[in-house]
Amino acid sequence: MRKIKRALTGILAATMVMASVFTVNAYGYGGSGEGADNDDEIVESAEVDEVTKSEGATISVAGSSVKTTIAGGYAAKNVEGVAITTPLADVRASLGLKSGQTPYIIVYDLNPQKSYKAMDSINAAAEALGASVVTSLNVDLGARQDGKFVSLSGGSIGMVAGIPKASIDPTKTYSVVKVQLGGAVTVLDDLDTNPNTVTFEVAAGPAAYSIVAK
Repeated sequence: MRKIKRALTGILAATMVMASVFTVNAYGYGGSGEGADNDDEIVESAEVDEVTKSEGATISVAGSSVKTTIAGGYAAKNVEGVAITTPLADVRASLGLKSGQTPYIIVYDLNPQKSYKAMDSINAAAEALGASVVTSLNVDLGARQDGKFVSLSGGSIGMVAGIPKASIDPTKTYSVVKVQLGGAVTVLDDLDTNPNTVTFEVAAGPAAYSIVAK
């Protein structure tokens, strides 16, 4: 167990377009775009107890044993486990990893009070969908190189997350709202048929991912 500080910037959505998968313009870290200034910038510095899992480790996700294909800090407590499902070779190809780099992910619970602008975007998307927010995660997908964490900006891989037991409702449909640094809010459909989990694409870099139910 060791403590890691990761920063995630909340993003304030400017416009909303309805669709099964949609993006909106948003203001991000550093203040870009009309009307953005330092007050539009909010950074969450989260000190988490990093629960390190090795490549191929078995993780309980919604009561089932799943082998996560990449190493990382799987510290989220508000979901019934998370794991990466994309085969390792495909992960490396998608992320465009260089020699000496190994994929690495950090997952922990989003703090709505600290990341309130990210939550503004998430709540706006949920309202537009007629859905309710179940829980939210911070995810930083990158790589390890020479013992250090390396940020990445291209590619995506599949993640499965267990829906909190108290929020499971077989009459509802679940999806995921993604809020990325610097610009976009995207609604992702659930890619699996298990009523106790959601499977979705996690993009390289830091972002917030919120499970919503309709």
